[in-house]
Amino acid sequence: MTGAHAKPAEIKATTVTASDDKSLAEISEFASHHNYPSPFQSGELFKVYSKTKGCKPTAMIARNTGGEMLASLVATTFMDAGVLAGTFLSHVSVRGGPLFVPRKEGVAGGAILLKELLMKSRAESLYARVYPLFDQPNQLSLLKESGFSREDWLNYLIDLTAGEKVLREKLTKHRRKGIHKAETLGLEVVDASSVGDIDTLYSLLLESHAQAKIPLQDKSLFEAIHGLLVPKGMAKMIIAYSGEKPVAARVALTFSGIIYDWYAGSAPEAEETNANEFLAWRLMTWGCESGYRLFDFGGAGLPEEEYGPREFKRRFGGQLVNLGRYTLVHKPKMLKMIQNLYTVRRRI
Repeated sequence: MTGAHAKPAEIKATTVTASDDKSLAEISEFASHHNYPSPFQSGELFKVYSKTKGCKPTAMIARNTGGEMLASLVATTFMDAGVLAGTFLSHVSVRGGPLFVPRKEGVAGGAILLKELLMKSRAESLYARVYPLFDQPNQLSLLKESGFSREDWLNYLIDLTAGEKVLREKLTKHRRKGIHKAETLGLEVVDASSVGDIDTLYSLLLESHAQAKIPLQDKSLFEAIHGLLVPKGMAKMIIAYSGEKPVAARVALTFSGIIYDWYAGSAPEAEETNANEFLAWRLMTWGCESGYRLFDFGGAGLPEEEYGPREFKRRFGGQLVNLGRYTLVHKPKMLKMIQNLYTVRRRI
């Protein structure tokens, strides 16, 4: 593939700023009409992360001499210990990218964007990681030639075009029973539509993440999702109530016929009411009714590790896929030290 790359002089990479609405709109158009679309590769997600505390997004475009867009890339630097410690603990995440046109010239453009990203991130991050959302042709060789190493990473995908009846038949007996119980209890599901709703939703997410000892993004992320994506029909934020009590919440991205399950959280009462599976089910049935074709469960972890959410997702009867994740470590010794500290902290 390398020998087929166009000469660097023939392809120009440019960085897009938050104020360049025209280029960000072009990135979104490219991502939404791509054969392998990703909401995380849209200009809207770039804007969301630009408004999120502790995050620094990057957007880039590669063009040929005729001005045609060959590839695009949206990445986010997560400053895990806060902005002040960002240079010590930051990592870079790319979900579903880079995207490129299905020609040698497009693959070359993708390679140039990855090279630019790595040059920008090397000094300030521990590692860069790419999560493919689809098996995009030439993606594997492109990432490997750029220095990334692959490891298994699972996910569950559900075909929404089959319709609600078929989806219900594919549920495990346990999952069908839980959803039926929630329906019998009369749980109310509402869209988060106010500042107070976002406060409620974030509290539920925070409660679950604290229980699992997993850090949660700053509240500003969910405020930006509500303010920027929901009005455009690019996100759905829902809360389940048992009587007057909010018991579970879920945040999903909706993009190019795909529902991407992103964040979930619940109160202890959710287990008694089966609110978590009920909300996921409601997203799926809403997707069927609204013409979406695919429900992406957003990852199911490493196959060799026990992972509770994977079992939760398995019971919905979707297709198990292993598209892997790709990592390039900039500071291996420091990363190992941080991982050891994190393991000890979780045990404590």
